[in-house]
Amino acid sequence: MAHFPRHTPETAPEAARPILAGAKAGWGFVPNLHATLATAPVTLEAYAGLFEAAGRTSLSPAEQQVAFLTVSAIHECEYCVSGHSVLA
Repeated sequence: MAHFPRHTPETAPEAARPILAGAKAGWGFVPNLHATLATAPVTLEAYAGLFEAAGRTSLSPAEQQVAFLTVSAIHECEYCVSGHSVLA
């Protein structure tokens, strides 16, 4: 199985650094998924874009988290369920 490093805003490829810095500024930390996706900056950008797009829907922030929690539970991602529980 391939191992992908978890990047910080300082160690990530140049194109991923602003996204990781933004996550750290907004949440106080860099989520592991973001840190891992930073290996492929285009992938991290796409993921961040989807998250931002959800913020522009008619769903309230609480409803957005319910949706994220539901998807996380369906995919049996305990890490994601924990993270979105905190954000909720």
